[in-house]
Amino acid sequence: MSSKVKQEIEAKINKVLVRFLKEHLGEEATEVSTEVVEDTIIVRFKGVLPLAERHLSENPEGARLIHELKMKLIEEVKPALEICIEDITKAKVKDIHSSFNLVSGERIEVFTLDKKI
Repeated sequence: MSSKVKQEIEAKINKVLVRFLKEHLGEEATEVSTEVVEDTIIVRFKGVLPLAERHLSENPEGARLIHELKMKLIEEVKPALEICIEDITKAKVKDIHSSFNLVSGERIEVFTLDKKI
């Protein structure tokens, strides 16, 4: 894949997933970056923790609740997330790995595909 095509795919993923996060999870990232590495796509969202959740996460029980909620929500939307990635890459999503860090306010999504793009 040429460098230009790679950049175009990464930019399209950024745009689509920023909109997806806002519409499906109510999260608005202050920054997003995508990296395509052979058959893997890594998407990093910064600043997705709203003020109310930042305050709630200051105590252990609140942090646990927020983490559970965010992980449950991403599990619920995984089928739609797969479709977004498959539409852009024309590759089948084999798996999605999600992580959310309350301290940094970052979300990471890793997509493994059935072929290199």
